[in-house]
Amino acid sequence: MAHDPIDTLGKATRHNMLVKAECSCGNVRYCRSADLMMVYGGGVDPLSLKFDCSRCKPQVTITLLEVHPEHLPKRLMIHKPMKIAGKITWHTERFRG
Repeated sequence: MAHDPIDTLGKATRHNMLVKAECSCGNVRYCRSADLMMVYGGGVDPLSLKFDCSRCKPQVTITLLEVHPEHLPKRLMIHKPMKIAGKITWHTERFRG
């Protein structure tokens, strides 16, 4: 049975995936696909999301990471978007799975 590609935030959330935004300068951010889905919607392609680098403003590469419950990353910080009064603000929290 062939697997469908993960081409929406909704599918990524069903697979409990993280979205990794990595800049060419080495700056990396991790976001839960579920948090991004709450702000951008479940039908959005995660690879088309726009992330800015605060250091150098270049092209940012987006990667989806599958999280296995028995191999949770330690000390990983998650950047969580929240829509407040029509504006998206970002908060940082420790990843707990």
